[in-house]
Amino acid sequence: MVEFDDSPDYSYFVGKIKSLSAIDLSNYKPWQIQRRLAFVMDQAGTKNYREFADILASDKQKLNEFVDWVTINVSEFYRDQLKFKELQDVILPELLSHRKELRIWSAGCSNGSEPYTLTLILEELTPGKHHTIIGTDLDDRILQKARLGCYEDRDIRNVPKHLTSRFFKCDNGQAILSDEIKKRVVFKKQDLLNDKYENDFDLILCRNVVIYFTSEAKDQIYRNFRESLTEQGVLFVGGAESILNAKSLGLQVSRPFFYRKLPVDGGLHVKRVG
Repeated sequence: MVEFDDSPDYSYFVGKIKSLSAIDLSNYKPWQIQRRLAFVMDQAGTKNYREFADILASDKQKLNEFVDWVTINVSEFYRDQLKFKELQDVILPELLSHRKELRIWSAGCSNGSEPYTLTLILEELTPGKHHTIIGTDLDDRILQKARLGCYEDRDIRNVPKHLTSRFFKCDNGQAILSDEIKKRVVFKKQDLLNDKYENDFDLILCRNVVIYFTSEAKDQIYRNFRESLTEQGVLFVGGAESILNAKSLGLQVSRPFFYRKLPVDGGLHVKRVG
């Protein structure tokens, strides 16, 4: 593991980024952030954190690019096809057996492709049925893009052809999602570490969002997710995000990368943090 730089310059950088963007880099693993930062700073022609922070403070476009870089705004429809097939074939039917109208949260929804994918899946499973689907992200600009529902052809390459022809208008490399699907998702800004969580979710997706967070920050988020789930609720995480201490956080493995809420009994006390 590479030792991290805890110099005053890095502390200045962390404080400046928090004031400019509300992103608190102290919740991220410092050695990983700094290792990645070295490349970004080299591309910007800077050699120290203070200089880079001042550049971001004076250049809105560069700051926006940095926010995109930190929040990893990369996504596509049906990302990880095998897992979404499992979601469609097993997880969602099980949830629908308990409640006909589901309440679902895509946390760290990026450009909206994940919550829209859920809408397409549910349209196949329960045609015409209303479900509550919420997409949240820390980045205002990516949320605006999500609401527009305009994508490139490569973003929808995994969408089944019959759904593409029904719900997308494709022209000149662009794929525009129909209003029928867009109106079924509500997008909101949310900081997973500082904002209050809503409750009563049957399914929460948080995939490839917390991979650079500290263990303490991850545990806080997973505990809060657990409290936000219904008794039959499921948390769906990314392929590199197995929760090794799931039981202590009030969760139990249902299938790889799917976790169910563990009932509180026998001395297990799980408390929401934040």
